[in-house]
Amino acid sequence: MNNIIMVVLGIVGIFLLFQLIMRYKSWSRRGKEAPKVGGPLGKSILKGEKTIAYFYSPTCRACKTQEKYFPSVQEKFKNIFRINATKERETATAFAILGTPTTIIIEGGIIKDYFVGITPASKLLSSLDLN
Repeated sequence: MNNIIMVVLGIVGIFLLFQLIMRYKSWSRRGKEAPKVGGPLGKSILKGEKTIAYFYSPTCRACKTQEKYFPSVQEKFKNIFRINATKERETATAFAILGTPTTIIIEGGIIKDYFVGITPASKLLSSLDLN
């Protein structure tokens, strides 16, 4: 019985540690220059436009939930780039995407916010100063 409890506690501890590492890495990217990438996203960043880069994967259940929030965001903000992290690996690697969904808000070529996981529309709009 004690062995089972120790294994369960170990698994929970590893999960919590992984969550803390992801939160720290996302927090540490704020305020840094956005990486140089190609395509329409790269052009938007170079122009210094306020931009949302949304990284997803087709098989991600949390991504499907996140997608439900975007129509209300798109009513107020149009410059959203949906990036399939499984197909556009170079771009995902450049932004150091650890998991999906990840939503990054870039303004003036600088990463303003970096959200890992499901992020409500109100939080995105607040970060864009549109709420």
